[in-house]
Amino acid sequence: MTASTALTILTWAAIILLFFGLAAVLREVRLLRGMITRSTDGFVAAPPELVLGPRFAGRIVAAVDSGCPLCLTVAERLAGLGAEATLLTHEPRTTWADLAHGLPVVSDTEAWRAVSHLAPPVLMLLDGTGRVRRMLLPVRAAEVDTAVAAWAAPEEGGETGDAGAVAHSRP
Repeated sequence: MTASTALTILTWAAIILLFFGLAAVLREVRLLRGMITRSTDGFVAAPPELVLGPRFAGRIVAAVDSGCPLCLTVAERLAGLGAEATLLTHEPRTTWADLAHGLPVVSDTEAWRAVSHLAPPVLMLLDGTGRVRRMLLPVRAAEVDTAVAAWAAPEEGGETGDAGAVAHSRP
């Protein structure tokens, strides 16, 4: 083996080691960022950047689809709890005539597009401007009861159900 070949091999080995080192550092930074932005509950503390508009201001909104069995259960639970909730859907309002259990139904394609990347049902608490302050992607019907109770109760900071923006989703 010539000296130039050995030097080339050593150079490439050093470059590969540097890339592995950079990958390790980036992984640690990502983990550190995750630890810093998590609340004590283990949820990411970054606020959801969703604005549904003044039409939904100050309400609990459930983004639902009639083909989703859990969405139907969420609508039933919200109605049973007497929550001031609105059902947001992309379907015609007539589809929800018998399924809404007395809750108001809004068929708004623009607002639906804001949450369509999430799997329904999506339960959201909106502030007075129509910005989503808290969000829950329920996987069990019981989570709806817990979320509505927590959002209705005053928390530290004074405002009802608005102790900061925390996006909730459970695996």
